[in-house]
Formats: sequence, structure tokens, C-alpha cells
Amino acid sequence: MRIGVTDCLREDKLRQYLEWIGNADPSTEFEKLSPTLGNVDALGDVDGLLLTGGGDIDPEFYGRTGLRNQAKDINRRRDEFEFEVIKRALDADLPILGVCRGMQVMNVALGGSLHVDLKSNGFKDHSAPVNGVLKHAIAIEPNSLLSGLAGGLNGDVNSYHHQAVDEIGKGLMPTAQSPDGVVEAAEWLSKEGMSFLLLVQWHPERTLGSSDVFSTNLAKIFLREMAYSTANKATNNSRR
Repeated sequence: MRIGVTDCLREDKLRQYLEWIGNADPSTEFEKLSPTLGNVDALGDVDGLLLTGGGDIDPEFYGRTGLRNQAKDINRRRDEFEFEVIKRALDADLPILGVCRGMQVMNVALGGSLHVDLKSNGFKDHSAPVNGVLKHAIAIEPNSLLSGLAGGLNGDVNSYHHQAVDEIGKGLMPTAQSPDGVVEAAEWLSKEGMSFLLLVQWHPERTLGSSDVFSTNLAKIFLREMAYSTANKATNNSRR
């Protein structure tokens, strides 16, 4: 299988995503989707889409231009490129996994908004360590994809973000929250007729080699769903 991976514009960070997925299935191939390459057409050659982390989305795209000074590392070229990638991926019914910024850009692409800065909006600082550790608890919605992945309704995840979902995008539902009420995961509200979608606010690629279910199981389920999707498309094409 071949995964389209959005370019987080740092090779060391991008390598972490490739190693994380590759650890679950070493035969996986990758296509870097990058605004510097302008290769959105490469989506036609992949079986799934991984939206990676990185700098903040320009608040102008979700109607909060006046708070632009609270955002960090804005790259409008990347934003616009990834909006087009998402549009085409949805049109092609590709399975999609979004990580951190990846969750946020999908939410904005679907008409949602973000908290430009969590601390400024009265939440705890999700980018500062507590007792030297960057992690916190999450509560998971019953009967969600995430609850099946986790095998329960509670867990601990790492935390490296200063932004998060505010108004949820069209067709999405929140499926996990931190103790202070920050949305930590989302998926389709109605899954009938929809391709796989799971969005998480934490960084599973940064716990490579651990037994953390929010890392290992997430990679395996994404790969499994891509295999199902590819097989179903092949079957449908053979019947035409």
C-alpha cells in the first residue's frame, strides 16, 4: 500500500511519521505531498492520506483574522495546498488520518474553527510539561472508532499543541476530550457511505517503539482500513 503524507516542512519530523507507520508494516510506501512540489495530482496513486502536524493555519481561513498575532509559524501556501489535498482525498473516498495540525486543517476544511491559542481562551497550556512530562488524560466517547482502538473510555496521550478545535466541522463529531474540555479527537458523525476518518490532537509518531495503544493501534487500524478500501474499490471496478 502507498500513503500520501503531507509535508510538515521538516525532514526530521517527517521521518518520524514514516518510521511510525513503517514500524507497523515495513512494506508500506510513501508519497510526500508538498506545497514546494505542487504534486497534489499524486493523490491518484495513493491508498490513503496522512495529514501531519506543523505550524498554525492562518486564522483568516476560519474567520478570526483579528487573532492572527496569537498564531505561530503560519504558512498560507501550505494551508491552501492542503485544503486542495483534502478536497481531492474526500472526492476519491480515501481513508484519512489526521495528526495534530492534521486534525485542525481537516476541521477548518469542513467549515469548522479553532481556538487560536488555548491559554488565551481560558484553557490549560497543552504545550507545557507537567512535572516534566508532556501528557494528559482523555475521556473517550462510547461506541466511537477511538474507543474500539483504545479498548476503553480513558487513556493518556502526549500533548504538544497550543491550538485545538473550537466549532466542529460539518459532518464531524468530537470523540475525546481532555479534562479541561479541549477536543482531542474527532471522526465522522455518520459513517454510512463514508471512508475512514480519524483525527487526533496528540502525536502518535513520537511514541515510536512503545506499546502505547494510541500509537501502535492507530497505525495498524489506519493500514487495515486502507487495505479494506483498496480491496473494495478493486471489487467494484471489476464489476463495471
